[in-house]
This record gives sequence, C-alpha cells and structure tokens, in this order.
Amino acid sequence: MPIAFVGLTASALQSARDSFSQTNSARLLLSDQWCVDAKPAFRLLCPSKMNKWDVSARKVACRAVFALGCFVFIQLVGARGARAESPRKVAGFEALGTLGYGVAVGDLTVRDTEVAPYGVILGLDLGYTLPFGLRIGADVSHGFGRRIEETDSTGEVVVTHVSSSSFGGSIGYDLLLPLFRLRGAADLGMFLYDGQGGYIPGASYYIGPKVALIWQYHAFELGLQSKYLLTSADGPDNHGVVQVGLMSGARF
Repeated sequence: MPIAFVGLTASALQSARDSFSQTNSARLLLSDQWCVDAKPAFRLLCPSKMNKWDVSARKVACRAVFALGCFVFIQLVGARGARAESPRKVAGFEALGTLGYGVAVGDLTVRDTEVAPYGVILGLDLGYTLPFGLRIGADVSHGFGRRIEETDSTGEVVVTHVSSSSFGGSIGYDLLLPLFRLRGAADLGMFLYDGQGGYIPGASYYIGPKVALIWQYHAFELGLQSKYLLTSADGPDNHGVVQVGLMSGARF
C-alpha cells in the first residue's frame, strides 16, 4: 500500500510539472506575438502624429510671424506719428547767429607780409530743411582779423590789420539723434579781404566741409560747429582755414 501511494504521488507531480511547462510556453508565445504585432502598429501610429505635430508647428510659426509683422507695423506708424508731433522737427526754415574764431593753417602771407584776416567771426546762417533731412542754406560772416607787427629788413616796424567777409551757400543733411541734431554739409563761397598797413583789398574762393551738433528745444536752437575751408589764396605755407564756434537761433 505505501509503495502504491508513492507511485501515485510521483505520477501526479510529473503531470503537474508538464502542465506548468505548457502554460509558460503559451505565455511566451503570446508575448512574442504581441511584440511582433505592436511594432508595426507603433510605426503606423507615429508618422501620423509627427505629421500632425509638424502641421501644428507650422501654423503656430505662421501666426507668430504675422503677429510680429503687425507689431512692427504699428510701431513704425506710431514712431512716425510721434516724430511728426515732436517739438524737435527736422523740416522747416531756420535762422542762426554764429560766433566763432578762425585761424589759417600755416602762415598766410601776401607779398611777403604775414596777415591774419579771420580771428573773431560773427555771422548769420539761413537755411531750409526738407522733411527727409536735406538742407539748403546761405550764410554771411565777418572776421575782424588780428593785428600783426613785423620788423622789415630796414628795421622798420610794419603793422598790418586785415579783416575778411564771406558770402556763400551750403548743402547738407540733418540727422535727428535722440538728444541732438547732427548736421554735415559742404560750403562753397567767397572771401573778401580788406585791411590797413598798405594792404591791397583782394578776394578768394573757398570750399570745404562743415559739421555741426545742434540741441533744440521747441523753436530754440543752440549748437557747436566747425569748418575746414580750402581757399584759392592758399600758398606753399598755408593749407586752408579752420573755424570753430557757437550757433544759436530759431526754427520756424
């Protein structure tokens, strides 16, 4: 009887082991089949999502570009309107008085006599500026000159005092900066010379650049300017005229 029980128990254990092995094999087979089926499904699913995301991204980008364009357009229109209403207008007529000082670059001599026809300079500058910044102007000035004393070869003291007057025009451009107006221009005109000490009156042409920095408050203007002018009276020892000064006036 015990021997039969042991044989029965061993037979039951063997059948249970075989059943468990078959179950695990079925589970592994189903798992492998699911993995094989899931890969094509994922491959089919992902491209559609990527395409949808790509279309959405393009729509967002287009809307962002459109919004940015609208913003820039509004800012430009607003800036133009603000500039038109600003008290610092570029366009208009202006009248400026000038006070400066001029010196010849080198020694300016006439018939072996040194002269200084510039010195302190008073002037008037009139001009009109177009809305886009181009300025056309005309100016007149008078240089009081400097008194020069020299001793000639005979020991005699020679005194010369030559003055100058200028008449000319200019064409340039006004650039409106946040606090100032920057002006660049080219001057063209004529100097007339007159003096004492045996000096014979004469004349010369001039041409050269001019730069000015102007501060404006409503109609009032105040600025600095400098000029470098080449003249037909320049000689081997003289290379033009430098003028630096203040300018003040009003814009209408």
